[in-house]
Amino acid sequence: MVRLAAELLAMHPLLQGLDRDQLGRLAREGELETWAPGEEVVRQGTLGDSLYLILSGSVSVFAGEGARAIAQLGAGDFFGEMSLVEPAVRSATVNANDRLEVFRLPHVATTRLFAQDPALMNRVLVQLVRALSSRLRSTNALIGSVERLSEWLAGSML
Repeated sequence: MVRLAAELLAMHPLLQGLDRDQLGRLAREGELETWAPGEEVVRQGTLGDSLYLILSGSVSVFAGEGARAIAQLGAGDFFGEMSLVEPAVRSATVNANDRLEVFRLPHVATTRLFAQDPALMNRVLVQLVRALSSRLRSTNALIGSVERLSEWLAGSML
């Protein structure tokens, strides 16, 4: 099972650059999970204690009561990244859209990996920061577009 997990992890963009030993070490610390369409993977307001790497399938991310999906994530994406730093209350609910396969890495495992193999965790964190930076750039661009639209609408109503 560890070998299968390591092979699947090698294909995830967040883990590019890790060698076979590092992938094996990571695979031993987490577990593969499968979710059926419609199943809730994590719930907003509960303790978040794991990072999830999406290996196949997709999820919808919801924030707030009765809210619409704020994001769609698929293979190669991740969620629960805040739990790498510290366990905290989940800021969103995540539901499987279709058959979902993830690799779940608990916070306690990341703490252990930081102590045992800082180089491995450094590579993971650099990739994570790059991905989060890309998400932030996209969000900033969207906010800028909404701001320009709001200004245009306000000007056209005069």
